[in-house]
Amino acid sequence: MEMKEFDYAAMGRRVRERRCVRQMTQEKLAERTGISTSFVGHIERGEKKPSIETIVTLSNVLDISLDYLLTGRKNRCGGMRCELYDDLLELVRVHR
Repeated sequence: MEMKEFDYAAMGRRVRERRCVRQMTQEKLAERTGISTSFVGHIERGEKKPSIETIVTLSNVLDISLDYLLTGRKNRCGGMRCELYDDLLELVRVHR
């Protein structure tokens, strides 16, 4: 089976959309996630590939499920968080 390449541009559009819904500037999102404002812009345009840690942090700060952030589909857990989210958070904590 052929692997599809991940669509970073689509994820970036979802980041920008959710940031705007939350009425946050790129500067505020950068401050809350610990990344630079320019990197936020690069992510939103799909020009840079954020680390898993950054993706999890964006998900948390933007209060958006990882399923939706990564795939554009709502999670199957019935809420904003699910076991996948918790597992990824734990992995990030362990590897710091």
